[in-house]
Amino acid sequence: MDDFYVTIPYGLVVLGGGIAGYVKRGSAASLAAGAGFGGALLLGGALSIWAFARHSSSLFATVLQTVCAAALTIVMGIRYMKTRKVMPAGIVAMISAIVLIFYVYKISNGGNEVYFPVSAE
Repeated sequence: MDDFYVTIPYGLVVLGGGIAGYVKRGSAASLAAGAGFGGALLLGGALSIWAFARHSSSLFATVLQTVCAAALTIVMGIRYMKTRKVMPAGIVAMISAIVLIFYVYKISNGGNEVYFPVSAE
């Protein structure tokens, strides 16, 4: 499975969580973090789709996605340990850890496969 199938929904969830935190609590920090990380993940997903369409691999996209997932896992994991609040810190830390495992798996297997079109000869 190519990474953009995970990255795009993950980025949308992170972005949506930041917006929800701002709307519900008026937290500008949630909006900034959600927009920053969600935007970076969506950029990584878009770069990955672009590389897929051009039959190439995108190391930058893979690194960007992995760094974002690792940062969210660490930051929200620490926040969960301090507050013991499952929502949002525990949920985001858990989802980010699962996504991080997926990215590490993709990297360990050489990244996304490069597909070549089959000729109709």
